[in-house]
Amino acid sequence: MSKFFDELMESVQQMDEIVRGERQPSRQFIVDALQVKKIRKATGLTQAKFAAMIDVQI
Repeated sequence: MSKFFDELMESVQQMDEIVRGERQPSRQFIVDALQVKKIRKATGLTQAKFAAMIDVQI
């Protein structure tokens, strides 16, 4: 197999371990709701349109 495929498979296996709680993620992203609201207001979009634009649920 190629090096890329081997790295991809290792990444998938690590993801599975994280999902099962066997491994801690290497990093976490914490989203501040107030910052999101500020950004959304700056765009002039409604909650529904902003959520659709970034592909998340309201």
